[in-house]
Amino acid sequence: MTIDAQAALQSINAFMDNWWVALVTFERSDAEQAVLPEWAQGACGWMACRASSEESVRDLLAQDLRHCGLKLLAIDSLQGAVDEGDADEIDEHLAANMRQLEAGKLSVWGTIHCYKADGEA
Repeated sequence: MTIDAQAALQSINAFMDNWWVALVTFERSDAEQAVLPEWAQGACGWMACRASSEESVRDLLAQDLRHCGLKLLAIDSLQGAVDEGDADEIDEHLAANMRQLEAGKLSVWGTIHCYKADGEA
């Protein structure tokens, strides 16, 4: 059996081209981070990522947050197969970042809204 590597790669890329959008709540962890201002315990905001399934969306967003020194608390309003035009209706900053996805990245951030609290959520 012969496998056409180029065709397989195109299939994978087409499958991975789906944008997923989610409302994400996160907070500080013990790691250093440069996202939240000093006064903020956490934040909520829209994030988008390219993924093949709902489960992989959750994993990718949690991984992205950990990479930034943050801890995922909740994912709500998860929507699949969203394009940049749909994202404009949700969050213009998110849509702009989706249009300018950096090479090697699978996720982008939209507008975040910080909150102040004592301790952990």
